[in-house]
Amino acid sequence: MKNRSKVYLWMFLSYVGILSVPILLGIVIYGYTSASVRRQAEKLNTSLLMMVQRDLDKEIDNIQKISARMALDNNVQMASRVKKDFGSEDQLTLYHLFNDLQAIAMSEEFIEDIFVYFNNTQKVSCINGNMSSAMYYDLYYKSEDFPFEKFKDYMSGFHYNDVLSNHKKSGGDVLVFTMTILYSDIGEKSATIGIAVDYESIRQRLVSMKWAEGMNVLVMDENDMRICADQDNAESQRLTYDSLTAGNHVMRDGEGKPYIVSAFESNKAAWKYVAITPMALIDGEAKEIQRIAVLGLFLCVITGFAISGYLTRKNYNPVKMLLETMKNHGGREIETNENEYQWLNSQINLFFQEQVNTERLLSFNRKSLKNYYLIQLLQDYYDGRPMEPYGIELKLDYNVVILFESDAKKEDIEENALQKFVITNVFKEMCLKYFYVEMVEIGERVAAVVNLPTGESQYIQVLKELAENLQQLTEDSFGFVSKVFIGSICRGLDGIHLSYQQAYDMEEYLNLLDTSFVIYDEVKNIQPEYDYPVDLEEKIINAMRVGDSRQAVQTMRRVFDMNLAGQVSTNIYRCLIYDMIGTLLKGANSGGYREAARELDLPDQKALGPVEEVKRQFEILLVQICIKVTELQKETSQDKTLSKNVQSFIQENYMDPDLNISITGQHFDMTPAYLSSIYKKQTCGSLLDYINTVRIEHAEQFLEEGMSVVEAAERTGFRDSGTFIRAFKKKKGITPGQLKKKI
Repeated sequence: MKNRSKVYLWMFLSYVGILSVPILLGIVIYGYTSASVRRQAEKLNTSLLMMVQRDLDKEIDNIQKISARMALDNNVQMASRVKKDFGSEDQLTLYHLFNDLQAIAMSEEFIEDIFVYFNNTQKVSCINGNMSSAMYYDLYYKSEDFPFEKFKDYMSGFHYNDVLSNHKKSGGDVLVFTMTILYSDIGEKSATIGIAVDYESIRQRLVSMKWAEGMNVLVMDENDMRICADQDNAESQRLTYDSLTAGNHVMRDGEGKPYIVSAFESNKAAWKYVAITPMALIDGEAKEIQRIAVLGLFLCVITGFAISGYLTRKNYNPVKMLLETMKNHGGREIETNENEYQWLNSQINLFFQEQVNTERLLSFNRKSLKNYYLIQLLQDYYDGRPMEPYGIELKLDYNVVILFESDAKKEDIEENALQKFVITNVFKEMCLKYFYVEMVEIGERVAAVVNLPTGESQYIQVLKELAENLQQLTEDSFGFVSKVFIGSICRGLDGIHLSYQQAYDMEEYLNLLDTSFVIYDEVKNIQPEYDYPVDLEEKIINAMRVGDSRQAVQTMRRVFDMNLAGQVSTNIYRCLIYDMIGTLLKGANSGGYREAARELDLPDQKALGPVEEVKRQFEILLVQICIKVTELQKETSQDKTLSKNVQSFIQENYMDPDLNISITGQHFDMTPAYLSSIYKKQTCGSLLDYINTVRIEHAEQFLEEGMSVVEAAERTGFRDSGTFIRAFKKKKGITPGQLKKKI
């Protein structure tokens, strides 16, 4: 009874002590509520502005990259150099530019419109087509506040990642990010790239990030202009760009209503992101907490002792019932020097020792933790935790990761699990003779972390032999062949993630190398050398233009052999496929087959297949196009005597600087326009282009014979060497001087 009274008293005092904790906490909360709520509000504002900064900076960076890429785009450069108006020869350039703009707009949800304003021709190319600047203005930006002359002056000026805020004709505001393209020779502002973003989409993003309805979030530039704001009020109108300090939270007073201003700087533009939080919003939260704290203190003091007594009596009863139950089931009597809890503890320990296999439970948990930590090591960098508690034995200094992927279908769960079980156990048994190894299933694959004493490359060959033995064994005994990817040997536990990532990225080489076994060290040093000369492309296109499939296929094979001999980089492979598709379409178009892109099954440059299979596919396409071109030319065949006579006349007089379409037309008693149309209809080519081609071909021959650039220009009918150099580079892709260096 004496021991039970002592336990009862300690139980009562423990409840009183526990209930005193919220009383003390309530007092502290009451004193520091306002400051704590304000600090929390500042933290929320910081988090909010970091989210705004990260989100909008990401979009700004993407827009700037797109602007820079478009500024360097060959189609934009060519179109921006055209004077007065675009001719028929420029339509293909504008068509390709229109396709590029549409592709960018479709891939970027944040962008509403992207256009190029050409200053020389007063034309605009946008995602909806090519049109005059006046029509573009009337369709999208016509307003009294922004007249056409102001629009034209702005687009004709110099801009570098500038932002224009304007009102759309269709309703709503828009932000236009602009960048000017400078003509490289004389610094002329030849074109302006504009990327339009809907103002409402930015505002909705700001609204969605706010943590309270009463606050205001806005974006301000260095000219104190509100780029975007979720709402406009007096407090935001009084702010200036220079008065805002990034990373600070400043208390301000606006007409007797204090508020906190928080600001962050953009890392991508001269912008500041600002959050305005009224103190009334913060104080309201603080007062509510204070009222709750006072009420809590009152309730705790009044009911604390009553609850403590009640809980003591209530919770002592189960202890009493446990004592009686244990005694009824053979428990010993309570000794004089122990209380009820000590006696119950000894009896319960004895019971669980007899009933529970603790070691089995711990073993299961240890295995789960080990697998979890191994996956963490593979998918993320080592965090410094010791591995011994998890049972992971990676004691040596170097590691390499091997990934095995079964050939079972993903939906066949049982077969997949069986193959992964076989791979795990067989390979681990093979490796334990030579190395420490840890195996774990990660998704659809099995990962092996092999621990090595040194980083010598000879171990890769040993592992390769073991993996090949595994493939042979599983094929012979279990009827499947696993795919194997081996990363490089990396030092330390930090290198496990790197080796895993290298092995993981090797899957795209399976089809390219036509193998089920890829080693990172064997493909990492593939040099990205790419060689697709302009003259070979023209040779293929010329052969396709006349339907000569044999010549086209032969030249195409030469291009493939130049780039795909030996080990090949996947990036080079994709580039070659992409360029070869372009060559096919150009050749088909030059031969009059303009439906090739829609009718033919073109290869997918993103899905890499075996090299020989892709080469056969291109050969089939070349033959199909040449057959189609031949059929079309038969349907539209006519007397080509005139075009042959014209070509003979040009071959005889190409050295004359005055030779042009007008002189040729006078010779054949035709107007220049009529002669050009007849020639194009008979040859599918431009008469002016043929004159330049004849001159460039003879100039190239003179240069190869040792003639100087100036002499070659004079001998081929060019009035000055500058015009000759530009025409030569446009036709051949290199300057005459570069050609002479090659010779």
